[in-house]
Amino acid sequence: MTTASNQKSSFWTFFQGVLLIVLGACAITFPLLATIAVEQFFAALLLIAGGYALAAGIGRKGSGASHRTVAVFWAILTLVTGLLLVFKIGAGVLTLTLLLASYFAAQGIVTIIGAFRFVGGGVFWMMMLSGIVSLVLGWMVFSGFPGSATWLLGLLFGINMIFTGTYFIAMSSALKKQGS
Repeated sequence: MTTASNQKSSFWTFFQGVLLIVLGACAITFPLLATIAVEQFFAALLLIAGGYALAAGIGRKGSGASHRTVAVFWAILTLVTGLLLVFKIGAGVLTLTLLLASYFAAQGIVTIIGAFRFVGGGVFWMMMLSGIVSLVLGWMVFSGFPGSATWLLGLLFGINMIFTGTYFIAMSSALKKQGS
């Protein structure tokens, strides 16, 4: 990469990092709005995926009727789920929060079990700590449910955006140094 393109890339990477930090701070400041935005974004993804799957299922050539039928039913299920999330925002937020809590709990259990493969190494304690933190997060979400549903997704999304933005700013600095 040339020095000029490194400088340009560095600027846009820095800009993206700052933008992510600002948006993350907004999500943390207004977690309910951010939670609804995350839920609606997920709904939009399901609608796009369901629409594509329906078109692909109907247009599928050369496959048997059973494959086509399963593909169309899967597409309809995806579309209906997306539509339910669009029009039943509260239920969607509750559902996604329960899924997230379940994910944290399952990840914690799997990570703790997996850590025992590394007993005696430095990785064991980091994996064990990660698993315990995931279990605690899952418990925190479950114990605060349903009240946690109104703010949790937005808060976690905001925190993630801030850390990602910080990473992008650090990457921009590295790109700038490469160009020098």
